Amino acid sequence: MKLHPQTIYRDDQPEFIILPFAEYQQLIASLEDYTDIQEIKEHIASKAETFPMSVVKALAQGENPIKAYRKHRGISQASLAAKANVSKQYISQLENGERDGTNRVLKAIARALKVDLEDIA
Repeated sequence: MKLHPQTIYRDDQPEFIILPFAEYQQLIASLEDYTDIQEIKEHIASKAETFPMSVVKALAQGENPIKAYRKHRGISQASLAAKANVSKQYISQLENGERDGTNRVLKAIARALKVDLEDIA
């Protein structure tokens, strides 16, 4: 990126830099790209889990998060129910929006799915 700044001096000291607007926009876009790259590097370094686009799309399209994460983990409703100490029907009702889970049950489900409670509640 080639910049063409104009420097304005006061008392022989640089006071302001003026850029053409298009160059200013390029500079801002580059800074945003740099910030995004730094955030990606930090995320990679943290070794935090990432999820495939299929999970992101399912959640964005309004699929129940318990169902989305359960399917991603390859866990059946029966298996998840056993791990959360509830019935398969209870899991089905949660996934279909027919029932709200108790805090205890949602914590157990989150633990079984290896996600944060906030991800499914």
